[in-house]
Amino acid sequence: MKRYNKRSIILTSLLLSLSLAAAGCTGNSAGNQNTEPAQEPQSSQASQSSDQGAEKLDPYEVVMVYPDGKQNDLSTVQSAMNDYLNKTYPELNMKVKLNPIDWSAYSDKTNLMMSSGGKFDLLWTANWMGFESQVVKGALLPLDDLLAKYGADIKAVEGDLLEGARRGGKLYGLHVHQELGNPQGIVLRKDLVDKYNMDLSPLKSGEFKDLEPLLKTIKDNEPNITPAVGPAFPLGAYFGSGSMESIIGPAGLDQRDPNADNKFKVVNMYETSRYMELANLTREWYKAGYLNKDATTPGVDIWKKFQAKTAFASIGSDLEIVKDMEIGKPAPMPNKSTQIGIELIQIPMNIDRLHTTKLSATMQAISQTSKDPARAMMLLNLLYKDKNLLTLFNYGVEGKHYVLNNGQIALPDGKTKDNVGFYHDNQWQLGNQMLNYTRIGEDPDKYKNYEQFNEIVQSQPSPLFGFVFDPEPVKNELIAIGKIQSTYDPGLQSGQLDPAELPKMIDKLKAAGLEKIIAEAQKQVDAWRAANGK
Repeated sequence: MKRYNKRSIILTSLLLSLSLAAAGCTGNSAGNQNTEPAQEPQSSQASQSSDQGAEKLDPYEVVMVYPDGKQNDLSTVQSAMNDYLNKTYPELNMKVKLNPIDWSAYSDKTNLMMSSGGKFDLLWTANWMGFESQVVKGALLPLDDLLAKYGADIKAVEGDLLEGARRGGKLYGLHVHQELGNPQGIVLRKDLVDKYNMDLSPLKSGEFKDLEPLLKTIKDNEPNITPAVGPAFPLGAYFGSGSMESIIGPAGLDQRDPNADNKFKVVNMYETSRYMELANLTREWYKAGYLNKDATTPGVDIWKKFQAKTAFASIGSDLEIVKDMEIGKPAPMPNKSTQIGIELIQIPMNIDRLHTTKLSATMQAISQTSKDPARAMMLLNLLYKDKNLLTLFNYGVEGKHYVLNNGQIALPDGKTKDNVGFYHDNQWQLGNQMLNYTRIGEDPDKYKNYEQFNEIVQSQPSPLFGFVFDPEPVKNELIAIGKIQSTYDPGLQSGQLDPAELPKMIDKLKAAGLEKIIAEAQKQVDAWRAANGK
């Protein structure tokens, strides 16, 4: 899945959603959604299942809206999908219309489509791409009844993982079946590890501070190489996933508080000892010259630095999921190594817990304007069980857009990503990702590794798993503190700002309403615990 800074992008998206709502977005509130029974397929009101073959369904075209770049052969792929549906599932009497929208315009265009009442059926959405706002505005249909009638294969694959998209007691999105989290840690150039015979065993501690001797070795001996590049660093995903259970903005649970009575106590992350520890470490490394000075530059590409052989390590980045992952255990990083042509080693320092937010991080939803939502659900159900249909959407037409080489996807002879006519990496947007082929250069067991990794993640659920924060009571305060965070966070996370400035930041956050946000979060957590016996 395409990755972003988790906390910042989710908060940014949420603040945007709140701003839209405050500006007067029309529609029902989350607690006042359309509660009419789910619409039955056209001309088949009595039908209970697409497999029962009761009455013949009228023809219907399911319009799929999702983010993607321009694909020259889109119509070819669409026709192939429709031919396959007609031959394999004639009783459904459906076609698909693929309606990709460029990433840069996706949010604006889908908002316009929803506000204007434009007819479409399936919508890719996410908690960091407007999902909460879409629910509040009444743009999405409740899916419980539709799922019960036409989503047997979805339920068999996802089970309780679907609950992450439940809002106000109703289900508004279907989680794409994929990896349930990420490992965060360190990436190292293998050639330099071997050159200096570096001992990686101290990293079994899971503590970034134990990387310092390796960074010093590079600093002292390789003047043209930056020891560590980011923008992640220890205060990125590593802190958020390993030390803090985020609720909203800087409010969350301190997972390193030794007092068991504080397990559900909402605190300010900037006031935790772990945050200060990692902020000081980052600052020390910056002053020592271990970190790249362009870490706060928008769009900085750390992998180009590796490719140019001007970087030794990345810190706090999301890692690839490989077999038998353990904290501090070095392993190859096969996909990225192939992409950049440099052999890399990755070392996990933290593995995500199972978070409710992950289960709404990539979903399919059904538009309130769909003329046949039952048929839309039938199509989605196929994408959780039919590898052939999923392959057409993900890779195009065999022989034209790809060939199979020892069971893996490869480009046809003479073709490149740029001229093959259909090439994207949208597997994480739709259906059951575990059905997918892998590409040449990827680990053939990639999805087996995902399943193994998911078992690890599910074995350590977040203490707030199932909890969803309602930001409405503190929406103005969230906007205010978001502006303050955007001023201070880049400097703190990159080491360019002295952590001695933290008290000033905290004073500003409190003046902007942080304590009100924390109190509201505590109130909602306590109510959730009481309702769920936590």
